[in-house]
Amino acid sequence: MRALSPECTLARQPGYEDVHGACRRLTDIPLPYGGGLLLVRRCDCACHRPPHRREE
Repeated sequence: MRALSPECTLARQPGYEDVHGACRRLTDIPLPYGGGLLLVRRCDCACHRPPHRREE
């Protein structure tokens, strides 16, 4: 299951598609001294994924 931000969840509704640009969860935010635990996970929406680079 994907962890979508509130903005990207709303953007799935008709008429709100442009709300994707308001998403601020573009990177993971680690918990300080958390040993790798995340305080906030980045949004997993396909519009925020980096494009795949082709190997040449």
